[in-house]
Amino acid sequence: MELKLHHLINSRSQRILWLLEELRLDYELIIHPQKVLNADAPPHKFPTLLLQQSGHEQTLTESSAIAAYLCQQKQALILNSSAHHYWDFCFYTHFSDGSFMPNLALKQIFSQIVCQTPWPVRFVSLAFKATFNKAYLNPEIKTQLALLNNHLTKNTWLAGDQFSYADILLWFPLHACTYAYPDFQAYNALERYLRQIKSRPAFQAALLKGQWSADEFQRYWEITQ
Repeated sequence: MELKLHHLINSRSQRILWLLEELRLDYELIIHPQKVLNADAPPHKFPTLLLQQSGHEQTLTESSAIAAYLCQQKQALILNSSAHHYWDFCFYTHFSDGSFMPNLALKQIFSQIVCQTPWPVRFVSLAFKATFNKAYLNPEIKTQLALLNNHLTKNTWLAGDQFSYADILLWFPLHACTYAYPDFQAYNALERYLRQIKSRPAFQAALLKGQWSADEFQRYWEITQ
């Protein structure tokens, strides 16, 4: 099986790069510093994983789908259906991109609207952003963070004591929350959890290979508060 990953720097495709490192798979990495259209760009979106096997090439997109496919193929970073924490594993593999990330994406969209609004009328978009954050997005994210914090107070990983690809999928939106949500430091279990992720050798290797910029990530998400 030959793998080729199209990766956009500081994007959610970093999770798939990390996954490949955890699974110890050989792959070719094609790095895109920014989202532009060119002949070498992937056909759909980031991440795009091109898989060639037995003379056939398949294009895989959607981080959670890629993770599920590769982990099922390798029979790694997944839980058996009879496992005690199997439901937690199922829930959190869908929670990250299905419920959690959309709220953060909305915060980013409203922030970008503010940045692109002409200065004389920017107060209008600023007021709209502040109202929507206060009335909906921040309370919703607070509820989600409380759910995660309560779960991780009692468990080492999302699936109990077993590290799984659910943890890989959660990392990006949770890390974004450290800058996008003003009171993140109040969630001690989440701070511990992120430190735990950071200590994994495969995670560190993926950051280096993916040309991750902590400063750029912080700037990108701080404006959403």
